[in-house]
Amino acid sequence: MPDEPYNPSPIGNPSVLARRNWWQTMLVKFIGKHTPKCREMVRILSQSMDEPMPPMMLIKKRLHFLICCWCQRYEEQLRYMRHTARHFPEHSDEASAEARERIKQKLAESAR
Repeated sequence: MPDEPYNPSPIGNPSVLARRNWWQTMLVKFIGKHTPKCREMVRILSQSMDEPMPPMMLIKKRLHFLICCWCQRYEEQLRYMRHTARHFPEHSDEASAEARERIKQKLAESAR
């Protein structure tokens, strides 16, 4: 029998609520039930780069970040890529006409 109490948190998870005791575990479960799952958060975070989030979704996002450092890191990465892309607009037209056609075809196929 281990000397340390049960800790269901992934190793190295620096989330604020890393589930160290019963109370924190219950709080994490409650937050998990009332916020979007990670897969949905990825879609929401990507969409939030194009349009503003409703206030209730902002609250749910912040709550989700209390229990999930991975989604928070994903948002930071999205912001970094967007910031970096703004600094190099001269390279945005370098895609060849052939590459653009392939992209258009793939988008048309996925829309069907």
